Amino acid sequence: MGRRILRYVRRTLAALVLLAALIWTADWLALRHRVAQDGEAYGEVEVRYRIALHLKNRRIDQRSEKPRMVECVRSMFPHYDDPPCWYLERHPDQIEDLDGGRWHFFYGDE
Repeated sequence: MGRRILRYVRRTLAALVLLAALIWTADWLALRHRVAQDGEAYGEVEVRYRIALHLKNRRIDQRSEKPRMVECVRSMFPHYDDPPCWYLERHPDQIEDLDGGRWHFFYGDE
């Protein structure tokens, strides 16, 4: 009984990984086709960046940058180091956390 369940779980996981790979590949091929046909594969979205700098005295210094246009791809997943346009349109405010504390070269230095 235990081996049947284990075999079923393994096959289900393998099928899910294969399905995810097929969906990503189909999305990439559709993007390549759009680039080759008419160039409508890329877009631009205005994004506002905020920087949260964690200071040594446990305070957070927040700074805002001017909004800038960010290139994105019109697909479900990120490709060619560009995020998908649907994600940037839903999340136009991006926050970047910077740690202003001491450098942690080794994990055991506490």
